[in-house]
Amino acid sequence: MPVEVNDALATRSIEALAGDGLLASRIPGFVARDAQQRLAEAVAAALDARGTLLAEAGTGTGKTFAYLVPVLLSGQKAIVSTGTRALQDQLYHRDLPRVRDALGTGLRTALLKGRANYLCRYRLAQAQGEPRFTSREQIAQFQRIVSWSGRTKAGDLAEIEALPEDSPLLPMVTSTTDNCLGNECPLWSECFVVQARQRAQAADLVVVNHHLLLADLALKQEGFGEILPGAQAFVVDEAHQLPELAAQFFGESMSARPLVELARDAQGECKEMPGALAVVQGPARELEHVARALRTAMEGLPARGTQARALQLPGFEDGLHALSAAVAGLRDALAPLREASPGLDACHARAQDTVSRLARWHVPRDLEATLDDAHGGGPDQDVRWYELSPRGFRLQRTPLDVSGPLRMHREQSRAAWVFTSATLAVDGVFDHLATRLGLDDPATLLVPSPFDWQRQALCYLPPRLPEPASRDYTACVVDALRPVLQASGGRAFVLFASHRALRE
Repeated sequence: MPVEVNDALATRSIEALAGDGLLASRIPGFVARDAQQRLAEAVAAALDARGTLLAEAGTGTGKTFAYLVPVLLSGQKAIVSTGTRALQDQLYHRDLPRVRDALGTGLRTALLKGRANYLCRYRLAQAQGEPRFTSREQIAQFQRIVSWSGRTKAGDLAEIEALPEDSPLLPMVTSTTDNCLGNECPLWSECFVVQARQRAQAADLVVVNHHLLLADLALKQEGFGEILPGAQAFVVDEAHQLPELAAQFFGESMSARPLVELARDAQGECKEMPGALAVVQGPARELEHVARALRTAMEGLPARGTQARALQLPGFEDGLHALSAAVAGLRDALAPLREASPGLDACHARAQDTVSRLARWHVPRDLEATLDDAHGGGPDQDVRWYELSPRGFRLQRTPLDVSGPLRMHREQSRAAWVFTSATLAVDGVFDHLATRLGLDDPATLLVPSPFDWQRQALCYLPPRLPEPASRDYTACVVDALRPVLQASGGRAFVLFASHRALRE
């Protein structure tokens, strides 16, 4: 459906992005682009009509400014969602302040991340004094976190330099929806997650990422309220990632690390409860042992495969039964202790939820329809698969179609929705993505890149690079890039993925 434009907001947006507009006069190096103005015009039309827009804007269009300008000028309460936390930080700390200051708007903004990005003071206190560190480096990093915790205002772990995203310390000092004690936590009034959400509720524009957007949607679907404040406009940048991420959120996952964390958390909660450790320690250690044994039993499998492939492996099904029994054993050990503390009650609930997830992943086919109907699915509407990491595993149920919940959430919001990315259309048509997102007859816009790729770009494949997981990989990439950068006189743009992203 073509974009219809008939509002003053579109005119104001185009004027702000023009060669003699506010951004050109107040942002050094800003260059007016026709494609950027066309996109801003379409976004303004969607905001004005509370409509839905699918917009592909090729590399170099400047789509971030193109949607920020009309959103800020509209004065509507808005949520902008990006694909990753790195893009989220870039948008909030760099792009948004520049555009807001250039326009002279006094709108309040907030940055909101998932709870795993914020320090949990309760879990930090629980981790202190426990012999769970495996190296001097971990001890030093933990002490750095403790020192930083006394001076941080936001509690965002991104503030700590040189703390790896996959650090084993992070689960010790952050909370999850499963292990958070909520308002029963003794440190609730100091909770960084609560404070961040309060700032978001008071803001006019909130920057989130897709994981948090979908987590909010999933909570609403289950009737548990919301994370994000209600908004009049949603902008989903890097929207091509949304269907796949939504499939993860509306499915179910169970992995080795949370199992081990459950066992350790259960023991940690026994510290203040005389006699409790004697009851819990045996089942908790058994759960850790069985989880590791199942990973060992899966050693002969490919890194990723179907449930049927895993069940063909000798020993896997027995290991799965043993795991279910171990989790149930810990659950039963915790049952009489639930009233003793909120922490033990939370561990019992986590164990019960894990028992149910394991049963649904490994349910016999003749019972599948009954269980799936109870959980909103159908016997042929999900895929069950596993994935292996060097020391862990993940068992996943993934729905084949997520258009229903996405459509329901969008319709219930009664807000404008803008989906944009550099890659949305297939052969110039948006039908495939529109179907996956549950969109019926959305407005569409395809703005090609202003770059002349035939004349302005080269494709270079360096020979003999090592595997991405190799220790020398980064140094080799830098060595390969250096002559390219020198030959281009510095006029080169490099996108470099991390080792972890390349492996995935």
